[in-house]
This record gives sequence, structure tokens and C-alpha cells, in this order.
Amino acid sequence: MKKTGKIEYGYGDNTQKGFTLLELLVSIVLIGLIVAIVGASMRLGYRSLDKGEKKAILSERFKVSLNLMDAQIQSGVAFKTTGETVDETNQYIFEGKKDSLRFASNYSLMGGQKGYVIVAYRIETGTNEKRTLFAQENTIGIENQKEVKLLEDFDDIHFEYFFKEATAEEGQWIEEWTDTMRMPAKIRIHLVRGNQQISLVVPMRTTSTTAQSGTLFFSMNYRGGIFS
Repeated sequence: MKKTGKIEYGYGDNTQKGFTLLELLVSIVLIGLIVAIVGASMRLGYRSLDKGEKKAILSERFKVSLNLMDAQIQSGVAFKTTGETVDETNQYIFEGKKDSLRFASNYSLMGGQKGYVIVAYRIETGTNEKRTLFAQENTIGIENQKEVKLLEDFDDIHFEYFFKEATAEEGQWIEEWTDTMRMPAKIRIHLVRGNQQISLVVPMRTTSTTAQSGTLFFSMNYRGGIFS
């Protein structure tokens, strides 16, 4: 009897391996972390850009406000009041206190107004103890009172006035002007925000024939920038 050979077919080890559930979960977690990190970085970048833009706007507004005040104070005019008595008539339209200033000027902050204006700066303290400086104008002979906010969110804002006796060699800064027969030669605006301080000293042109530019004095702890 003839034996028949058995034929066997071998397919080899061609089984394909796939991802396990654990590997898929790990991949999803890693992708989520990458997306979160990228998203946080983008949000931080947008916030930094927005903060930088706001800082630049505030800085520019601050510079413009000081320049306007400098020009308006330098353009002050020596108007005298019209009263019933001689003493009242000889008094200048000028009131200077630590938290307010009133004078006549031929320069309007509002723009577009011709003629002389009565200017009144006043400082108000908010509920958060921050100071805000307002400017109010009224054109002489016209009832058109207007008001604008110039400076805000400061720890301190106050005015000082340079007083010098006619026979004295040196003068001094005072917080209230009481001389009704003359006007101060210079006015100083003192500003404080945090550990930064700035003083704007403005000469009044009414006391001299030549206009001078206002002078800025920074404190020693000033680090650059406008109240960064």
C-alpha cells in the first residue's frame, strides 16, 4: 500500500498590530496638552499686545494733556475784575489753591473758540482715593461753559505757586496764592503715581515779554516711560 504524503501550507507571521486603547488615550491627552499650551501662549500674546496699546494710548494722552496745560497757563492774561470798589477792580482774575486754579487765558483747550476764556482747573478725589484733574472753560462774554477730564488715576495731584518778595533775593513755592495785586511768576503741577513723581513747572508769560517753555522735573526714582 502506497502512502500518500500530507501537504502543509505555511502562511508565515503576517498579523498586523493596531493601537491599543491606552495608546490612543495617551495620544489624545498629549494632543490636548499641546493645544492648551499653544492657546494659552496666543492669549498671553494678545493680552500683552492689548496692554501695550492701552499703555501707549495713556502715555500719549498724558503728554498731550500736559502740553495743553503748559500752553494754556503760558497764555494767561492779566485781566482785572470789575467791581464796585477800586480795590475790587484792581484785583486780577487769578485764584490759586492746592487743589484748584482759576485764571484768564487766550488759549482754549476745547479748540475752535476765539477770544479770551476763564479757565478753572479742579482736582477731585474718587472713592478709590485716586485723584482726577478736570478743566472747565467759559468764554468771556458768552455763556458756553465746557468741561473736560485731563488727568486721572493719580495718587496725588496738586498745584504750587512761586512767590518772591520785591526786595527778596530768592523766592519760595507756596500752596495757596493770596496776593490779589499780582500774579505768580511760575506755577508747578505736581503728580504722583506709585513710586513715580513728575513736576511740570510753567512760567507765566504775563510776567515777562518772552514766552518760555515749560520745564519737566522728574524724581530720582523715575525709570523711564510715562508712568509705566
